[in-house]
Amino acid sequence: QEGAMEAPCIKAYHEEEERYSRLILEYHNTKQRKKICKKVSNMIEKYHIVPFTTVTPKDGKNGEYSLEFRDDYDRKSGDFFEDLIHSLGVEHCEME
Repeated sequence: QEGAMEAPCIKAYHEEEERYSRLILEYHNTKQRKKICKKVSNMIEKYHIVPFTTVTPKDGKNGEYSLEFRDDYDRKSGDFFEDLIHSLGVEHCEME
């Protein structure tokens, strides 16, 4: 039964350079996409910073959320991303 298969977990990839930080979250179904969207909104309210956000669907179910902070002098993105990853239940984040 194809419908009964559980989707893979949300995957996270983090990239950081001087004053630039990006987190990519891979989702595998609509439920995960909506969960990411909701949690990102919560983090924006909590931290009062807004990342450049790009959502790139790969097909009907899978896609990527890319969250970027440019000119991150205060390094606020670290707490934002850490809190976001934790709230999504992501257990492992790849560093790029």
